Amino acid sequence: MWIKTKFFSSPPHLVVDISSTEKAIIDYGSIGIIAGSGSFPLQFAIQAKSKGCKIYVIAHQGETAKEIEKLADSVVWIRLGQLGKVINFFKSSAVRYVVMAGGISRVKHFGDIKLDLKGASLIARVRSTKDDVVMRGIADELLKEKIEVVSCLSFFGEHVVREGIISGTKLSKDEQEDVRVGINAIHAMSSQDIGQLVVVKEGVVVAVEAVEGTDETIRRGGKLGGAKTVVVKFSKPTQDLRFDVPTIGINTIQTLIDAKSRVLALEAGKGMILDLEQVKKLASQAGITIIGTKWN
Repeated sequence: MWIKTKFFSSPPHLVVDISSTEKAIIDYGSIGIIAGSGSFPLQFAIQAKSKGCKIYVIAHQGETAKEIEKLADSVVWIRLGQLGKVINFFKSSAVRYVVMAGGISRVKHFGDIKLDLKGASLIARVRSTKDDVVMRGIADELLKEKIEVVSCLSFFGEHVVREGIISGTKLSKDEQEDVRVGINAIHAMSSQDIGQLVVVKEGVVVAVEAVEGTDETIRRGGKLGGAKTVVVKFSKPTQDLRFDVPTIGINTIQTLIDAKSRVLALEAGKGMILDLEQVKKLASQAGITIIGTKWN
């Protein structure tokens, strides 16, 4: 039994060409990381090093874990908005390919941005503070310096969400309908850059991700919807996977347990599960079904 929704493909200019990443590994043996918060930058660095890459990291003060210094060949710490420092570091390190890994808390940084000349020029040019718009602007600025932003997906093949039930039991008809409602809600909100996650209960969207992030949204959905909520985390139809791959890990599952959620639906082929075997085990023990699906 499967979820039927309309398929929306990414526009051609947003399709990720993983051959660029493969070329970076083979031809240059190095990769740059613009690192945000959480464990993902650390896990990406481990994956890249296992493939023989040297690691050059831009780390954000107050966000990036200090442990990144043990994994990187070189690290520069910056405050949000110091784009010139980013460019200078990668150019001086002869880095040609970079990934963006981990999030930046907009709530934390509303009053803690330090724009240098390059950063201020970018914001004036794009005339927006929306994540997607700013990220594409940063990618454009880097490309002017012959530094290409690529997707991290090709480094994590075994962790990319597969289609079907990943853990747990099959969904009831009502749960399938809640997944459908959640996917359609994310699609409807995509033009406003609102978020990648919604919580649904009995056909009603009870929580929508905004600036607070995945875990807080799940918790709020549990408070409002009660037990057995359905959580849907999907990329937006226009999402550029170079900048933001929907990702879950052990902390996400623990939050689902705390919220007494019943289902987690992820987008097959466009999302990632970190610590996959541990995630599957923890979800199974808690009676949570994790399912991968597509727009279809």
